[in-house]
Amino acid sequence: MKAYRIRIEPITPWATPWYADTLFAALAWQVAQRTGEGSVRRLVDRFAEGDPPFILSDAFPEGWLPCPLSMSLQPLTESNVKSKLPAWVSEDQFRGFITRPAPMLPQSWESPVAFSRTLHASIDRHFGTTGGAGNLFEVDSWHLRAGSPSSGRHLVVYVRTAEWLDRVVDLLQSLSSEGFGKKRSAGMGAFRLVGFPEACDWMDHCDGADGYVSLSHFIPSADDPTDGRWGLLTKYPKFAPGAPVKSPFKGRVLMLRPGSVFRASAPIRPFYGRIVKGIWPDFPAAIQYGLAFSVPVRWPSPGLNSNAS
Repeated sequence: MKAYRIRIEPITPWATPWYADTLFAALAWQVAQRTGEGSVRRLVDRFAEGDPPFILSDAFPEGWLPCPLSMSLQPLTESNVKSKLPAWVSEDQFRGFITRPAPMLPQSWESPVAFSRTLHASIDRHFGTTGGAGNLFEVDSWHLRAGSPSSGRHLVVYVRTAEWLDRVVDLLQSLSSEGFGKKRSAGMGAFRLVGFPEACDWMDHCDGADGYVSLSHFIPSADDPTDGRWGLLTKYPKFAPGAPVKSPFKGRVLMLRPGSVFRASAPIRPFYGRIVKGIWPDFPAAIQYGLAFSVPVRWPSPGLNSNAS
């Protein structure tokens, strides 16, 4: 399997975070709509059986990647401020760290992604009109920040595959006609693909690698490495519209965040994590995508990560 970069240009803010599991579900429903339930069942079976035709990362602002949690900060002798690792690092910093781990100087910059809340009015399902003043609700949304050194126009999704690159691009193109995530009918989550996929060979090989960093939210499997540094997210995933269930909620899952890093014996696998099956008794075919898009890294020597947080 080889890694590729796919650029996405958001046209509007998005109300659903671009996490790998949500993106996988959206692409799987595109398969179901285009080629039928049998096709998506065969696709899901390959993932569930440990033979995924492709691995997805979360989407990141172009030029930025999650800070590996094994990074350390260079102490500032004349400062009493306790610095924290940044949420994001530039691609150059990321690439340098995974091959030549060394402490980084404390840095501060605006996040390339901006968060906002907007008010919406509930529509009465019987009368098709808005109700009283108490029927307003807030919707969280995100957009790429403009007008700062960290700004950009594109998000990037990384895909690792040996055979499905053209099909993944085709499914993303199909998804772009509908939009991504919730509030699509209100125009949120609109996007278009930009250019062609680009090979990212540096994500597949690292001389002397003895660990990996994940570029996706994921759920570890029982035989995954456990020696590492990680961040956690409690998520309440939902079924896509059209799923044969009474409730849209799948339940609650605990996922590890992008930037989580683990020591691992060579060779580093193209993915870690697992697919969770049997998440809802009324819909036994449903799964939760929890695979880690792994990038090989060299683990810092003991003296380099003592100040990491």
